[in-house]
Amino acid sequence: MGQKEYSETFYHPYEPYDIQIQLMETVYRVLSEGKKIAILESPTGTGKTLSLICATMTWLRMNKADIFTRREANSENNENGGESESEDEPDWVNDTYRESLLQEKLVSLNEYEKHLNELNITGRKSSKTIHDLNKEDGRYGAVESLRKRRRRNQHIDISLEEQDFIPQPYESDSETYETIVGLRGARLLDKHHRLSELSSEIKTLLNRIDGKISMDSSNSNCFAVLNQNPVKIYFASRTYSQLSQFTSQIRLPTFPSSFRNKVPDEKVKYLPLASKKQLCINPKVTKWKTLEAINDACTDARHSKEGCSFYQNTNEWRHAPDTLALRDTIFSEIQDIEDLVPLGKSLGICPYYASREALPIAEVVTLPYQYLLSESTRSSLQIDLQDAIVIIDEAHNLIETINSIYSSEVSLEDLRNCHKGILTYFNKFKSRLNPGNRVNLLKLNSLLTTLIQFITKNFKKIGLEIDPNDMFEGSNIDTLNIHKILRYIKVSKIAYKIDAYTQALEDIESVRNEKQTNGAHRKPVSSQPLLFKVSKFLSCLTNLTSEGQFFFEKGCSIKYMLLEPSEPFDSILNQAKCVLLAGGTMEPVSEFLTNLFPKVSSESITTFSCNHVIPKENLKTYATNQSEFEFTFEKRMSPSLINDRLFQFFVELSEAVPQKGGIVAFFPSYQYLAHIIECWKQNENLTHLNKVRKIFYESKDGEDILAGYSESVAEGKGSILFAIVGGKLSEGINFQDNLCRAVVMVGLPFPNIFSGELIIKRKHLTNKIMKSGGTKEEASQATREFMENICMKAVNQSIGRAIRHANDYANIYLLDVRYNRPNFREKLSRWVKDSINSEQTINQIISSTRLFFAAHSRNAH
Repeated sequence: MGQKEYSETFYHPYEPYDIQIQLMETVYRVLSEGKKIAILESPTGTGKTLSLICATMTWLRMNKADIFTRREANSENNENGGESESEDEPDWVNDTYRESLLQEKLVSLNEYEKHLNELNITGRKSSKTIHDLNKEDGRYGAVESLRKRRRRNQHIDISLEEQDFIPQPYESDSETYETIVGLRGARLLDKHHRLSELSSEIKTLLNRIDGKISMDSSNSNCFAVLNQNPVKIYFASRTYSQLSQFTSQIRLPTFPSSFRNKVPDEKVKYLPLASKKQLCINPKVTKWKTLEAINDACTDARHSKEGCSFYQNTNEWRHAPDTLALRDTIFSEIQDIEDLVPLGKSLGICPYYASREALPIAEVVTLPYQYLLSESTRSSLQIDLQDAIVIIDEAHNLIETINSIYSSEVSLEDLRNCHKGILTYFNKFKSRLNPGNRVNLLKLNSLLTTLIQFITKNFKKIGLEIDPNDMFEGSNIDTLNIHKILRYIKVSKIAYKIDAYTQALEDIESVRNEKQTNGAHRKPVSSQPLLFKVSKFLSCLTNLTSEGQFFFEKGCSIKYMLLEPSEPFDSILNQAKCVLLAGGTMEPVSEFLTNLFPKVSSESITTFSCNHVIPKENLKTYATNQSEFEFTFEKRMSPSLINDRLFQFFVELSEAVPQKGGIVAFFPSYQYLAHIIECWKQNENLTHLNKVRKIFYESKDGEDILAGYSESVAEGKGSILFAIVGGKLSEGINFQDNLCRAVVMVGLPFPNIFSGELIIKRKHLTNKIMKSGGTKEEASQATREFMENICMKAVNQSIGRAIRHANDYANIYLLDVRYNRPNFREKLSRWVKDSINSEQTINQIISSTRLFFAAHSRNAH
């Protein structure tokens, strides 16, 4: 990496572990050498997130000035007709020229940092709004029309009335209407709104002329142009809780300025992006329950005659004092997603749209998977990944997530319920619907009827491929008709209105049933917006590609599945400077190489894996070599295996592990665990084991057992938890300290090869290899490798629950003789693989276990 101009510890707020320094150095080197991809495995509890923040932010701050200068020089060259710096000039001349370009903007950048500091200080000292504070020193112009409009809408009725369920008149599904709606929105059909929009634009121009919206450097909005960060760090994760953890971590370190001499204090410009469900503050919109309904209700509110009180798509709103104040307050200190809502409410400004306006200034942006992985979502949110550093956390789920985003499934029951819901809605409101709405609802129901008839007639076996043209054979429905129906659903927002009305009827029915039965059997209300689900499936019918396939799945369903996740991922790779895939369990890495970036050369890919932060004596992994412990499909139902060997192992392990420490065992499936429990009940083994340890076990439709297990462990009663691989307890839950002193993996959790999804995937993989000139043996090996990868990824995720921090300790038990085979062992995470002990018989394993916990008991005293 050459001579270091940065901290040896990458400005880590604590004394980093050696493995953290190794991870940070790897990331910095990847960015410096221009590598395209890094696959980074760092076990949970090793400070992975903070290490990623420190390494990427250090690189950005060390290189931003040069990137900034090069971009300014390129911009200057483009303005001068494409003339570049003279190659004949000495380096110092070119360097001086680039430096002069940079200096012109550094003064404004420094002013913005001072402005953010003032916001931070005054915001803590005063209870005034940000608008009031900055109005005093003239930072923002005074546009009062928005504030007056918000005052008029302070008292909002948020109850659902019948009128809420009725769409605006739908005049036509012609191309003319599509053009009008697509370009300007359905609101342009309203004469009064057109006048309102025109009036707003004229008012904005007049305010500029009058000096109310200043365009010079005294106005804060100039910073939006001058302080656009040339390289951004995008951090994506699965859940908002994981993104909130990132926020808490990025608050810890302090980084030097990118422009030390001219801008001595440079704040981290951190922006958390979230959905309207998280950020909307309009009561008329938030009264709806699902994300899809909220999105449509927001569109309705913005395009209505009254408009939204908190957002207008005008320059007036963008330049309004409170809008600029919210943007700058976001950057004045690290704000979490939960912080944006009260800030928006205090200023009367929509946090969702204000955060989008803040994107150009941001350095670090957090966002959920959907925002990053869906190309259409990135486009609509104006997320530009050009030259960005993209970090995807919890990336072991990445391939499944991409497949899920670009796939869809609808069952016969879904279609029937949707058909019934539309008829109920139509009969209730048909006299209040205009002809355009009535005609299109009838067309939609006709389409659903055709799909219902197709499934009823043709569903024979799971995994049977479907030609989408066959679905509508003999009917007058074609792709054009479906396009028009989808356009109607999108423009009219009918989906959320029908789903909401259906939900309201179910709520009324549930309350009635509860009264009749005194609350004994209240029917659970589904939160699944059914028409949205059907609409997504219909959209797959209009976007057919060679990378996808329709087929029959269990439950009389039709599924469309993406077969090549590398295709949508290419758009990210092509734009980003570098993509970092990080996780606690990234093995087997071959799955990513094969499925996500098969066209990327190995020279452009870096892989990194480290051991855990715990001392070696805090973890032991045992893999039995006894042939009786083989849980293959053919052998796993053996009574002697279940009632003798497996049962006796758990009795002996329960006695060897201290009572205050819990045991967590993972089983391949709900059905297999249910069979074991039933066998043990019949011969009273369950009663016997329950006397040694209190048993908690997961069932498919059972209640959450984690709370009871945790309470039992906390009381030191001695407890054992039987969980399912891929179930509710196998991922995302921290079994730290006494919650898990021993984790057992019973068998190898191979997926169900008879599921429609796996039948289609294996067939696709075989055809792909054969078409490229491969042999049947190579195809067979590839499908076997594919199945093993799925299995071992699940194993790594489950046993990764055991160790959660540097002082934790536990044992791992791989209870199947097949774990000794190289093809399985090599796919274990490095920190697990390196901790495997030599003891292999059950007697040796139990003896070693007793010694392990005896040693830790002595150390505790």
